[in-house]
Amino acid sequence: MSEEMDVIQHLLEIEREASEILVKAQEDADKKIAAAKAQADSEFKEKFTAYMKELDDSVSAERQKVKENLESQISTFKDRLASSEKDFDGFNSLLEKLIYA
Repeated sequence: MSEEMDVIQHLLEIEREASEILVKAQEDADKKIAAAKAQADSEFKEKFTAYMKELDDSVSAERQKVKENLESQISTFKDRLASSEKDFDGFNSLLEKLIYA
């Protein structure tokens, strides 16, 4: 019986050691997964920030082009208005007809 107890005791010891190895392996795997996730998150944030800056710069440049184009068109329109001949008498006459007709 003592021999059987020794065998059972030995098997229990082996099972305990296996359990400890399994727990250690799980802890190591969790650490590796956490490190890989942190690395991936860091790379994503870095690339996302760079992409957003590039996109923002592109939008700013396009906005500036549109603004300059609009200012040019407004300036051209103002110049055409300023240089066109005005018929104040005809305008006043038309206005009087429309208001008092």
